[in-house]
Amino acid sequence: MTLKSCDTYQLALEMSRHGALDVREKEEAEQHAATCAECQRALALSAELDQALGGVSIPALRHAEVSRALAKDRFWLKYGPWVALGSFVGQGVFLGPLFAPEAPLRLWAIVSAVGVLFAGGLALTLRGLQRRAVEAASVGVDAWMAQRRARIDTELKDLATLLWLFPAMSVAMAGTAFLMRAKGLPGVVTLLFAAGVNLGLTAYIARTRRPRLLRERAELEVAP
Repeated sequence: MTLKSCDTYQLALEMSRHGALDVREKEEAEQHAATCAECQRALALSAELDQALGGVSIPALRHAEVSRALAKDRFWLKYGPWVALGSFVGQGVFLGPLFAPEAPLRLWAIVSAVGVLFAGGLALTLRGLQRRAVEAASVGVDAWMAQRRARIDTELKDLATLLWLFPAMSVAMAGTAFLMRAKGLPGVVTLLFAAGVNLGLTAYIARTRRPRLLRERAELEVAP
């Protein structure tokens, strides 16, 4: 049996800190470190480094993560435009009788046509993003990370716009519901529901999507 050096165990322990080691090798390295003063000093140094970085262990970006990101791009390219189209068509069903009771099908057709144009534009945008990501990934992980950083910066700017646009739309819908309260309860409920959806999207962007993008950008900036 070949004896492993302390350097080998220390490398294994460092990999273990980033979740890149199987259970058997992790246990072996930890058992060695329990009786090795040199490896214990290396672990203490790593702990001090983590503390200096704010106590956050930043995982190394791996090819598997690039593959997952590209798979997510393919998913949204396949289903995103259909979700957008379905949203417009569904809204047309409610908005037609509400705003054009004399010709609800006409308004529904207009809203649906806008949905077709929006879905087509979204499909082209997503296809362009996917193409650039694939081209960058084919060059290497570093090129993909640079492309991903630029993409995150663009999305953060878009989210900053939505963070004021969605609440403004909610206020407008709530005001319209108040003004149209005499025309019946269904219209008021529909508008208030739409306002609530916009507020829910605002909360999702502010509390989930934007912080997630900021964390990812920070990791990409320090990734080797």
